Amino acid sequence: MALVAAVAIGVYANSLGGALLYDDLNAITDNALVTTGDVRGILTTPSWWGADRRTALWRPLTTSSFALDHALFGLAPLAYHAENVALHAVVSVLVLTVFAAAGVATPIAGAAALLFAAHPVHTEAVANVVGRAELIAAAGFLAAWRAWLAAGAARGGRRIAWRLAALVAYVLAMLGKENAITLPAVLLLAGLVRPSDAAPARSPRRRAAAWIALAACGIAFVALRTVVVGGVTPKPELLDNPLALLPTLPRLFTAIAVIGRYALRLVFPLWLSADYSFDQIPAVATPLDPGFLAGLTVMVATAAALWWARRRAPAIALGLGLLALTFAPVANLAFPIGTIMGERLLYLPSAGFCLALAAGLARCAGARDSGIDGDARGVVVAGTTRHRTRWPPRLFLPLAVIVTTYGARTITRNTIWREPLVFFQTMVADAPRSARSHAELASALAEAGRFAEADTEFARALAITPADPFLLYDWGHALASAGDWDAAAEKYRRAIAVKPDFGEAFENLGGVESARGDQAAALAALRRAKELTPESPYLLMTTAAVLARAGVTAEARATYERALAQRPADPEVRTSYGAFLASQDDAAAAVAVLEPIAPPAPARALVALAASYRRLGRTAAAEATIATAARLYPDDPTVRAMTNGARREAGARATLP
Repeated sequence: MALVAAVAIGVYANSLGGALLYDDLNAITDNALVTTGDVRGILTTPSWWGADRRTALWRPLTTSSFALDHALFGLAPLAYHAENVALHAVVSVLVLTVFAAAGVATPIAGAAALLFAAHPVHTEAVANVVGRAELIAAAGFLAAWRAWLAAGAARGGRRIAWRLAALVAYVLAMLGKENAITLPAVLLLAGLVRPSDAAPARSPRRRAAAWIALAACGIAFVALRTVVVGGVTPKPELLDNPLALLPTLPRLFTAIAVIGRYALRLVFPLWLSADYSFDQIPAVATPLDPGFLAGLTVMVATAAALWWARRRAPAIALGLGLLALTFAPVANLAFPIGTIMGERLLYLPSAGFCLALAAGLARCAGARDSGIDGDARGVVVAGTTRHRTRWPPRLFLPLAVIVTTYGARTITRNTIWREPLVFFQTMVADAPRSARSHAELASALAEAGRFAEADTEFARALAITPADPFLLYDWGHALASAGDWDAAAEKYRRAIAVKPDFGEAFENLGGVESARGDQAAALAALRRAKELTPESPYLLMTTAAVLARAGVTAEARATYERALAQRPADPEVRTSYGAFLASQDDAAAAVAVLEPIAPPAPARALVALAASYRRLGRTAAAEATIATAARLYPDDPTVRAMTNGARREAGARATLP
């Protein structure tokens, strides 16, 4: 167990310096439910990307963990990454203990856990913070399995306690991510491969009650999730999962071809990518396509191997069955999911692959069976007459080579998650046909102030998905950041022409029109945004800013008050409102709004707060705030100007008699 945990932590130690990027921004940084600690909103709304996002997903336990991290550590990436690495170590140890408890010989269970701990296909789930959903689901899934097995060996009240623990862990796993719902099917498979639940002294009625309770938990979760999300599965966008828009046969052909790609990354994880969205994986129109044939071969071979191994090599059968059953919900075969392909989706299924690989290596190393032993005492080594807990000597070398190779690839792969520009440049190199890769790189370039290069990447993205409204929206946002108001307005209008109900585009168009000086057009766009989208605090902030520019200050203040009432702890709302109050020379009200912002306050908030302190004659508080701003934001031009002004003023005071 210590060795497995050490390997898991060791190969991911260099991910601790990673940033919060890509989907971390949607799930954490830009998710107001996380940043404000709105537990009720997390539990009762599709909170995965925030309550006002267009993709309706609900993983409340994972989102709650992000909210707790934010309350404790703000947006410091180290804490988030450290928690992911620790969770991966826990899951890796659970892989060992669950397989051993299920009757797999200890050396094989240990080999499977080492392979799992080091496998490079897990980098997206561990090194990207948002992959925590996979980690929590896998941890709960395996903990429930382990408790279920413990209940099978217990009697009386201890059995009831273990059953309850299994049910609780199962529910928590599903609240982490919905793919954990497959646990009952895996438990049935494990019982068929090694029917340890078949003790004659056990009451059939009690066993039936336990299975009914397990099934009831799964059904209740599906019902609750359907109510919260508004459907069983979200409707994917073209960019995320083009399979959803294909006719039935091409969708199935392409999904089967994708299975072949998954298999390659499990067996030979050299070519990895954080993005497989449109149009990186081309649609398959014919069953003669090589990709389809490869995927079909993988499916048939897996089924045949499972059938062959069910009696001859039970550990291999258990591994392949675990792989197939936990992968089935994300395979896009029965129904399209939110993405066409994602390496993070292999996190839990890969435990089954690692078990099958470890058992296969054990057979090649001289074991007479591949390891589900009725007494779970060990592996049968060729040439011996009794069970031993020693590892077969010939297992060491191939296992060491594979684990070392996996670990080296994992360590090198982790480095791409450290810095946004490097990450998105790598993403484009890995997925050059993906519109999202080019669009994400374009946004990162714009954020770095490299606007000409950003325009080039946005143009490449739109060449792949012409007239995509969301890409046009992102391009408009980048142009607005560059101060090119005319071009930004043109992109927002194009997005609205394609998607007339695009409330966010109307909202941003309102801000751009205001910056261009046309306050009437700005207010008209914002009124339309309010008709199309809920009255969010951010829409209210934009509206208030436009009203302030138009000179309607009383209405602007009332609008800011409504935004603050909706999100009283939101630092962005307080910063915008406080800066407005400071600009109106209402220093006392500005201080009352800005002071409660949890540290570290944004640079704009600190500048407005220092200015308000000065107007109130609170010189010491102003100087302390200026020092804090200079320490936190030394490169911010507004902070530098304020600091320089304070120094000049201090120098002038020093020359007075």
